[in-house]
Amino acid sequence: MKKIIFADFMEYDDQSNKLGNYHYAKLFSQNGYEVLWISCPWNILMYIKNKEVYLKRKALSKPIIHKLDKNIYGFAPHAWKLYGNHLFCKNANTVLNFEKYITPNIKKSLLKIGFDKVDILWVSNPKQYWLSNVVEYKKMITRLPDDYCKIGGFPESINIIEKELLNKSDEVFAISKNLIDKKNNVRSNIKYLPNGVELDNFIRSTYNKPKLFNKDNFRCIYVGAIGHWFDVELIKYCSDKLKEIDFYLIGPINKDLSMLNDSKNVHILGKKNYKEIPNYIYYSDVALIPFEVNELTNSVSPIKLYEYMSLGLNVVSTNLKEVKYINSPAYIADSYEKFVNYIKQAIKNKDKDRQRNIRFSKENTWNKRFEKIKEFI
Repeated sequence: MKKIIFADFMEYDDQSNKLGNYHYAKLFSQNGYEVLWISCPWNILMYIKNKEVYLKRKALSKPIIHKLDKNIYGFAPHAWKLYGNHLFCKNANTVLNFEKYITPNIKKSLLKIGFDKVDILWVSNPKQYWLSNVVEYKKMITRLPDDYCKIGGFPESINIIEKELLNKSDEVFAISKNLIDKKNNVRSNIKYLPNGVELDNFIRSTYNKPKLFNKDNFRCIYVGAIGHWFDVELIKYCSDKLKEIDFYLIGPINKDLSMLNDSKNVHILGKKNYKEIPNYIYYSDVALIPFEVNELTNSVSPIKLYEYMSLGLNVVSTNLKEVKYINSPAYIADSYEKFVNYIKQAIKNKDKDRQRNIRFSKENTWNKRFEKIKEFI
C-alpha cells in the first residue's frame, strides 16, 4: 500500500468535529493508502489548556502503531518547546526547525512506525511545516482550510511560516475562492477545493427525534463551533423578533453567550456526537449560518451548508463571500432584519425547496472532491 501523512489541527477521532481532513484521510485509507495522522506536538503545558487533548496526545506519543481506524494510525510527538502566541514562542524559526525540539528523535520514531518515507505529505496546519524537513516524501500537498493570519491565536510570524509552506509544496488546495485571491501574491496556482458533505452519515432510512425537541414550535438549528466569528447579537435579535420559534445551538463553545441567558426560546446544547447530529437537523425546520462578516469568515467554506442541505433543510446565512460564490440555494441576508424575514420564508418554503437542496448537497460530496484531488496525485 502507498503511504500518506496528515498533519492537522484537530484530532482524528474527535467525536463532534469531523472536518475536511478527517474525510480525506478516510477516503485515502479506502483507496490504497495507509494513513498516519500526526497530532500537534504537545507537552505538559497542554494539560493546562485542555486536559482531554493532553491525555489523548500523551497516549499516542510512543513510537509504535496506534490504530485509529482501518488503515489509519495516530502519532503525537512530544516537544520540550511549543510555538504559539506566548513569550519566547513566537519566532517563525521555531516552527521552520521544530524537529530539534522533539523528543525522542522524530526521525527514529517515524522509522519505527514505518512512515519515515511516504508517497504524500499532506499539511493543513502551518505549525507542522517542520515535517517537511524530516519526512522523505514524493509529493507535498498543502490544504488551506482557513486564513491562518485572521483566525486568531497565532503570532504574526505565522505569515512567514505560511509563505514558506506554500512555496515548498508541490500542490496547494484552498477551500474558498477568496482565500485563493488573498494568497495569490504568494502562489499563483492554488487549486480550488471547497468543503463537502458525507452523505452516508446524514441520509438515513430512519431518524430518532431528540428528546429535547419536545415542543411544537418551529425549530431553527445551528451546528458547529461557536467561536469569535459567531454573531451572538444576531441570534439575540432573531430570538427576540421570533419568540414563537425555538433556536438550538449545537457545538463546542468558545465565546461568551451570556446575552442569551434571558432568551427563553434559545437552547444551548453544547457538543453532540457527529453520529447524532443528523437527528437534530432532520427534525428542525430551518438551519442557520450566523457568522459575523469579516476577513476571516469571508474565506470560509461552511461544511454545515452542505450538511444541512443533505437533509433538505433551507439555510439562512449572513452575507459570506463563499456562500454567494458557489451560487448556493441558501437565503443570504445582508442585515439583521433580512435574516429574520428569510427565516420566515425558509420555513414557509421548506417542503417546496427540499429536493432542490438535496440535489445541491449531492453535487458537493467529499467523494467528488476526492476525485479532483486524484487528478493531482
